[in-house]
Amino acid sequence: MKRTWVALAVAGAFAAGAAQAQSSVTLYGIVDVNYMWQDTDAGSFSAINSGHQSGSRWGMRGSEELGGNMKGIFTLEGGYSPDTGTLGQGGRLFGRQAWAGLDTSLGTVVLGRVALLSSGTGSFDMMGRLDPFLTGFGLAGAGNTFYSLNAVRVDNAVLYKSPKFAGFQVGASYSLNINGNESVNSSNNLDAFGFAGTWELGPFWVGVSYDTFDNPIGGSDQKHLQVGGTFDLGPIRLNAGYGNMSNIGAVPNAPSGGLGSFAVLPAGARPFDSNAYLLGGSWKIGAFSVIASWQMANGDSQNYNCASGTCNFDPDYDIWSLGGTWNLSRRTNLYASYAQRNADGSLPISFDLKQFAFGVRHLF
Repeated sequence: MKRTWVALAVAGAFAAGAAQAQSSVTLYGIVDVNYMWQDTDAGSFSAINSGHQSGSRWGMRGSEELGGNMKGIFTLEGGYSPDTGTLGQGGRLFGRQAWAGLDTSLGTVVLGRVALLSSGTGSFDMMGRLDPFLTGFGLAGAGNTFYSLNAVRVDNAVLYKSPKFAGFQVGASYSLNINGNESVNSSNNLDAFGFAGTWELGPFWVGVSYDTFDNPIGGSDQKHLQVGGTFDLGPIRLNAGYGNMSNIGAVPNAPSGGLGSFAVLPAGARPFDSNAYLLGGSWKIGAFSVIASWQMANGDSQNYNCASGTCNFDPDYDIWSLGGTWNLSRRTNLYASYAQRNADGSLPISFDLKQFAFGVRHLF
């Protein structure tokens, strides 16, 4: 009898362990805090800042085995600022990601709020590798010239990402309204379509993405094309990228990249196109990494009527950046970076900027 009870207890323990292995929920996050100094034509200032190398975040992700090589999956992720204790992404609890879906042998399909495949962030990013700074480090990140790489997130989306096959991988997304709930009529909603594809072979990696943001008020749509590649030479990685953004400022609430408020064009100015270029690389030396890049944005120049008569709007600028990281452990590192933006064209406000930061990042 005792042997029978022991056998039943052991069997029950194994069954419980198997059930737990088939379903899991993980709490994770990043705490990134730093000292930052910035200098502009209007003056300089120092600050304790959040999320320089990586945006500070916390989240929960889970999965459940459903059989037949299928899993139910979800992620809920929110940003926050450890320097002030406030929520990021406009105060949303899960502003970075909030989605659920299925993972199968044919690929992954999810619905909810997602970061675009081209965004340089999120669970499904396919283009962040284009940037040696991995779209982080503030002014040094490629999102300052490549608009989709500026952590673009959309609401009300369905997204598909394929498995890798012979080094190839593709993905597509569609949002019924990129910001907030859909409303009547559907033509009033700002919908967006995105596509990305990558190919990796040995030391080579190439990627391409294309996003279009439909204009709900008529007129031209805003479109972003990004192309990039990397080549690994042992501890050295070389990076190059090209971007073409069209009809910037034509679509309300569409991503503005490094131009920020310039997405709302000066009164009288027309929507414009811009080309982006990037060259850079990184070098790993034991626990240290050295990172450098050059970026350039070359926008259309135009004259327009302004309060003082005729003004020129020429959104051209370049950014030089140098940074480094030092891994203290698998989860904690120190970092420092310097970046300088120089306006080469005519802009309605001062655009030159120098930015220095050093800080600590901890993953949990």
